[in-house]
Amino acid sequence: MAKKKKVYVEPKKDIGTLMYTSLMLILLTFFIVLCSMAVIDNRRKMLALNSLVGSFGILPGGLSPYITGRGGKDILSPSAPISPKAMDLKKIRAYIKKSGLINGVGVSEGALGVVVTIKSSILFVSGSDKFKQGADRSLDVLAILLKGIDNHIIITGHTDSIPMEGPPYYSNWGLSAARATSVMKYFSTHGIAPDRMATYGMASYRPITSNESDYGRRLNRRVEITIIGDLPGDKAKAPGIKEIRPEPVRTFTYKGFKFRLEEQ
Repeated sequence: MAKKKKVYVEPKKDIGTLMYTSLMLILLTFFIVLCSMAVIDNRRKMLALNSLVGSFGILPGGLSPYITGRGGKDILSPSAPISPKAMDLKKIRAYIKKSGLINGVGVSEGALGVVVTIKSSILFVSGSDKFKQGADRSLDVLAILLKGIDNHIIITGHTDSIPMEGPPYYSNWGLSAARATSVMKYFSTHGIAPDRMATYGMASYRPITSNESDYGRRLNRRVEITIIGDLPGDKAKAPGIKEIRPEPVRTFTYKGFKFRLEEQ
């Protein structure tokens, strides 16, 4: 008996499945290209990991309950973020205001850190680097603040645009540098290490307003004290800026059950 000849019948193509698969491959290729072009922010990656671990772990945010401290220990590394935050301006301003230094002293955020600006009229005798009576009060308040931190300090003197040609400075360069140096010497005799400080004289080349009026020239005559970088731990040891020590976590609750933590 002759065998029946097998006839191969090609299955009907599923156009929908083919198009779906092609679309997924295109999307996969697109996201691979995006990832290859992306700049990875490790800090944000760790924050996302914190959130993921917290969703499946014991404490929210990926915290470890076995380390004492408020809320446990964060798995995020202690390294500085990509855009470091400058020193807390509110705390510095509150400290200066509490000390009574309101008129003639300003606090702002600069490119290098916090900048404390003092008008020359409350520090120096006109046209001189000699301190006037009462200047030590302002400098003492700032010296206490600076002694409470370890940051490096830049002291910069500024003048108006009216030329100074007589002795002993012979120019606004000399006067501005002499005033910055006088402030540095004062701080060095009040407990601030000289190797933490640097001084510059900028004469009239960094005005904050126009020199066309007497008011503008008074504003431009100033000394700027720049505190470089972040305030360590976002706290200072100066009076009025207090460090808050949180209580360590002893217990935690997970899905209705209360657990007691013990140090290991």
